Amino acid sequence: MRQHIEQDLSKEDIFRMIVKHLDVFPLTSIEAIREVIRSSLNQRGLIGGITKQTGAAAYNRKISDQDIQLINECICDLLNSRVIQPGINEVNQDLPWISVSDKEKLETLVNSQY
Repeated sequence: MRQHIEQDLSKEDIFRMIVKHLDVFPLTSIEAIREVIRSSLNQRGLIGGITKQTGAAAYNRKISDQDIQLINECICDLLNSRVIQPGINEVNQDLPWISVSDKEKLETLVNSQY
C-alpha cells in the first residue's frame, strides 16, 4: 500500500476530475474515467516513471488499491445519485459504458467544483 503523500488525490479530487470528464464526454466508459485518474497521478509523479529516489535506487509505483477504490466509490456515488446511468446506445447498453442521465445535476456539480 502506498504511504500517504501530500500530493495524493483525495476522493474530492477524484470526484472533481470525473465530473469534469463527464461534462466534456457525456458518453464514456468506466475505463476512460479510470485513465483520466491514472494520467493525473502520472503527471503528478505519483505513479509511473521514477517517482522517488532513495540513494541510488529508483522505483516505479503503480496505481494503488486505495486509488482504485476511491475511483469506484465516486462512480457508484454518481450512479446512485442518478447523474450517470449504464449504457450509451443500443449496442453498448450496459456497464462499462456510461452516459450522463441528468445534465442539470451534472451542471450543478461542475459549478460547485470551483
